[in-house]
Amino acid sequence: MGNRELEVFILKKIKEIKPNFQVKPAVDLKYGKKDLKLPRVISKTLSNEVIERYRGDILDEEKAIFKQYEVHRHCINLVFVLSENESYSDVAEIKKIFEHLVGADWLITMSGENIVIEEITALVDISEDLKDSYTERYSFDMYIKTVDENIAEIEHIKAVEFDFKVR
Repeated sequence: MGNRELEVFILKKIKEIKPNFQVKPAVDLKYGKKDLKLPRVISKTLSNEVIERYRGDILDEEKAIFKQYEVHRHCINLVFVLSENESYSDVAEIKKIFEHLVGADWLITMSGENIVIEEITALVDISEDLKDSYTERYSFDMYIKTVDENIAEIEHIKAVEFDFKVR
């Protein structure tokens, strides 16, 4: 599962919890900054690394075709920008719902995707108090594991010929 695809999946879950929040992946901001409204949630993938690779079922032994699985660990940052009608408790409620799902296979069974939330960091206040305005913002990170399945084919080498010359 790609970074944007995972972000959209998580943002849809947030939208189900709080329908009044506008949700947007950070990569999409360059296409629609003008239509931003409050309250909103912006997601950004901070990292995506392969932490495990292993070989699965052999599909064809003669042609050496087999399934290969890759376990990815994603770190997604979620920033909540609030309007006057929302507060810290709204963001804490969303975080609490996701915290109850840490380590559970709920995403696998409910979505058919191979996704498990591994960890959620503390909720951080990143509000800005400017001369003429105050913007209330909160943020937390989610560490999520996903599994990708690939088909790998290894070419059989039947014979190798060497031509050595001695000098």
